[in-house]
Amino acid sequence: MPVKMFSPKRIVTPPYGRTYRRTFNERLRALTAAFLVAILIFYYTIDEYPFCSTCDFAVRDLWEVRVDAGNDTLGFHKILALSYGPSWRTRGLIAAAEYTGLDIEIPKQTHPTPELVEAFQKIPSDTGKQPSNGSAYAWLAHLDLLKYVITNNLETTLIVEDDVDWDLNIKEQMRLISDNIRRFTEVNSTDSSPYGHSWDILWIGHCGERTETDTHRIEYDDSAVLPAKVYTGWSNKYMFNIDAGRRAIQEGVNPVCTFGYAVTLKGAEKVLHYAGKGGNEAFDIRLLQGCQAKDLDCLVVNPEVMHHYTPSKELGYASSVYEGDGKGSSSEESQFENIIGGTENILRSARCRVLFGSTCLKDHRDY
Repeated sequence: MPVKMFSPKRIVTPPYGRTYRRTFNERLRALTAAFLVAILIFYYTIDEYPFCSTCDFAVRDLWEVRVDAGNDTLGFHKILALSYGPSWRTRGLIAAAEYTGLDIEIPKQTHPTPELVEAFQKIPSDTGKQPSNGSAYAWLAHLDLLKYVITNNLETTLIVEDDVDWDLNIKEQMRLISDNIRRFTEVNSTDSSPYGHSWDILWIGHCGERTETDTHRIEYDDSAVLPAKVYTGWSNKYMFNIDAGRRAIQEGVNPVCTFGYAVTLKGAEKVLHYAGKGGNEAFDIRLLQGCQAKDLDCLVVNPEVMHHYTPSKELGYASSVYEGDGKGSSSEESQFENIIGGTENILRSARCRVLFGSTCLKDHRDY
């Protein structure tokens, strides 16, 4: 049966009728469009800003969260430095902090007695490993700062070692980290903290992490990221799994070293309980073990935005852990403060800029 075509009847209207109808239709279309826009705005913001009497942050611009991440404590309640006293480490730390506008507190820490260190080393371990003398001293110092966090009820705290270094643009880097941690962990918009509270430990300073092709993560652009081929560390080969010019926020897989790590208050309590009785060869390895076992909720920024600065080994430098283990001793401090050293994986060292007016990115070396 053939298809029939139906044409509408032609309606003849006087000139004034056509003008009125055209104006009416234009207004109707404009009102309809405005209505649809209002519906879309309502639809896409209702989850971001729920209706409730206690949600003061619901009307707060999320931009302010980014501002907080770039403040003088990088969005944490405090930045604490682990240190046993004034040295080239702390003097460089303070100078770099002042130059980049950071407020770092160095609580007074007492040296544990040799008897306490020995007793700590002898605590039985499921892994069959105990810390060396130097590692035990460092471990107890970390536990001491965690007690400080808990005693002072600090909601979030960044703990750094006193020889740590960072990029001149650390505040903008932390804003990017805040943006992407909030996305990665799906922080509710009513939570006004820059990094949320769903984690126990957040590593921003380490000496390596494993990022496989299938590692759960979010990647983002950062102009201060080094090319993978010049990244120094045992995890160099994993850097090629992250797109060039990008960092990743990921779940902790194998983070090593504690140059800079943050804890939530609940995280500090969990870490103190988990690592307070020894359990491995070093504090960072015990934390790594907790991440892998899911006893601790761990997030890692990879590659790191903090690394430790080291004076030249040619001047006789030895780390405090090595000194504690009897594997060497450092030269006079004056030598370290007058001759530039270097920092791995940090493009524009804050320490070297303020102390020597230079950058000091160490050359790549294979592990």
